[in-house]
Amino acid sequence: MAGGVMAATQIVVDAWAVLVAAAAIVAGMLGTGLSITFHLGGRIDKVSEEVALVRERVARLEIVCGAPDPGPLQLA
Repeated sequence: MAGGVMAATQIVVDAWAVLVAAAAIVAGMLGTGLSITFHLGGRIDKVSEEVALVRERVARLEIVCGAPDPGPLQLA
């Protein structure tokens, strides 16, 4: 009987070890996914700011050079 209890105890310990390892893997994957998402989000914001600056500069140059307003078929 003592052998059966020890075997059952070892199974429970192994199961908890596997559960903890799986939880660590899932937590690591979530952390990596979130860090990638935030990093890309920051880069997209930076690119958006740069595009806005370029559009502002183009608008200023058009005013200075007297360029005509874009037609309705001209792309932005």
